[in-house]
Amino acid sequence: MSRSFRDPSVDAGRVEAGLRTLAGVVEPDRPGWTRTALGPVDREGRETVRRWMVDAGLETTLDGAGNVVGRLRGTGSGRSLMVGSHTDTVVGGGRFDGIVGVVGAIETVRALQEAGVRLAHDLVVVDFFNEEPNEFGLSCVGSRAMAGELTTHHLGLSDDHGRTLADALGAVGIDASALLGARYDFSGVDAFVELHIEQGPYLEQHGSQIGLVESITGISRFRALFQGRADHAGTTPMDVRHDAGCAAAGTVLAVERIGSGGDRTKGTSGQVTFTPAATNVVTAHAEFRGEFRGPEAEWLHHAQDRLTAAAQEEGGSRGVQVEVDWLPLQEPAPMDESVVGTLAAVVDGLGLSSSRLFSGAEHDAAVIARQVPAGMLFVPSRDGRSHCPEEWTDLDDITAGITALTQALVALDQRGRR
Repeated sequence: MSRSFRDPSVDAGRVEAGLRTLAGVVEPDRPGWTRTALGPVDREGRETVRRWMVDAGLETTLDGAGNVVGRLRGTGSGRSLMVGSHTDTVVGGGRFDGIVGVVGAIETVRALQEAGVRLAHDLVVVDFFNEEPNEFGLSCVGSRAMAGELTTHHLGLSDDHGRTLADALGAVGIDASALLGARYDFSGVDAFVELHIEQGPYLEQHGSQIGLVESITGISRFRALFQGRADHAGTTPMDVRHDAGCAAAGTVLAVERIGSGGDRTKGTSGQVTFTPAATNVVTAHAEFRGEFRGPEAEWLHHAQDRLTAAAQEEGGSRGVQVEVDWLPLQEPAPMDESVVGTLAAVVDGLGLSSSRLFSGAEHDAAVIARQVPAGMLFVPSRDGRSHCPEEWTDLDDITAGITALTQALVALDQRGRR
C-alpha cells in the first residue's frame, strides 16, 4: 500500500468533540468526571458509544456482558484485528482514562473509511464493560467475560451492604447467566491493540510522545476483617482492650511497608470502616480492602503471605480475630513482542519519539493478552496525574496516538497477508 502516514488522517476536531461529549456524561452528585459502572450514567455512556459505532458504519451489538462490540468488515480474509478500551471511570476520576482508547478506535474506523482503505481483516472495536474495580472488588468484568474467566464465584461476591454482583448486574439490565455465556471466540483474532493514557510520569519525564508497553502489572486484591470487642472508651484500660480498629490500622501500615519493598511494586489500602463509628466506644469490628501490584507473580504471592502474617500478628497481640480473603491473583501480563515490534516500527516511521515501559495500571489488554497477541500504546499524562479531576492529556498527543494506532492496524493487517 503506497499511502503516506498522513493518509488515512485523523480529524483532531472530531476527536476533541467526541472526548468532550463523553466526558460530559457524568454522575451529577459525584466529584470530578465520575461515570462508574453498574449505574445508569455508565449505561448512557455506552449507549453513546454504540450510536457512534453505528454512525461510523460498524455492525454493532451489545453482548451479554454489557460490552459494546462493533465490526468493520474487511475484504474477506476470515481473520480479524481487535481494538478498544473502556468508558467507565473511578469515583472522582478524570476525563481521558479509557475514553481516549474508545474514541480513538472509532476515529480510526472513520479515518480508514474516508481514505478508502479496506483492511483484509475485519476490524472489531470494543468498549469493554466495567474495567475499573467495582464495589465488589472485581475489575475488567467485560473483558473477563469475553475471555471466559468469570465464574459463579465472582457473581456471588458481595459489597458492604450484602448485595451480590449478580444483583447489581441485574439492576442495570445485565443477566448474570448471559454474562457467564458471553465468551468471545478469539480463534480468528490475530492481534489486539489498546490505546490509553499513560497515567504516570514516565513519558513526560523522558520527552516521549508514545509509550510502547512491554508488560502490565499483576494485581492481588484482598478484604481484611477484624473482630474485636466493644467497650467503654473512658473506663476500659488500654492493656485489656480488644480493639479491632488498632489491629486494622497496623495492617494498613503493613500494606504500605510491604508494597515499598520491591522493584516497581505497590501496596494500597482503601474503604476502611470502623464499627461502631464513635470515638467513645472501643472498635468492635473493622474492615478494609487493599491490593498489591508488581511485575512478578512470585513477589505477589510473597506479599500475600507477608500481609496475612502481619494481620494475624496485629490481631493476635490484641485478642482480635482476623480474616483475610484474597481474590484470585491477576498474573502479570507480558505484551506480545511481535506486536510491540510492529507498533515500534510504525511509531518510528511516523517520526514520533517513544519509550518502552512497564504499566503499573491494569488494563483490559492484560486480560485479552491471555487469548491473543496484544500490545498497548500510551500517550503522556500531564504531571503523571490520573484517577483525579486534574487528569490531562494534550489533544496533539492524543491525535498522535490515534495516528499511530491507525497505522499500526494497517501494518498488522499487511503483516497477516505476507
